[in-house]
Amino acid sequence: MKNEKTVKIISVICAVVSFVLVCVLIFQFVKIGNLQKKEEELTKHLNALEQQIVEYTNENNYIQSNEYLEDYAREVLGWGKENEMYFS
Repeated sequence: MKNEKTVKIISVICAVVSFVLVCVLIFQFVKIGNLQKKEEELTKHLNALEQQIVEYTNENNYIQSNEYLEDYAREVLGWGKENEMYFS
């Protein structure tokens, strides 16, 4: 009788521990899924920011070039090379 009671108590304890472990495991899988989704979002955001950096770098290089100065002089200041015709 005493052995049966001990076996039942041990069985109940094992069942409770197993249930807790399964719950923790499920929680961790959910957490991993959420973190993977967040990683994907951050990767997309990083790619967009890197693309912006490239665009701003290209724009900055253009603004610092002689081509920009010539375009600005023609379009804004109305200056141009000899024999150029302007249409407004």
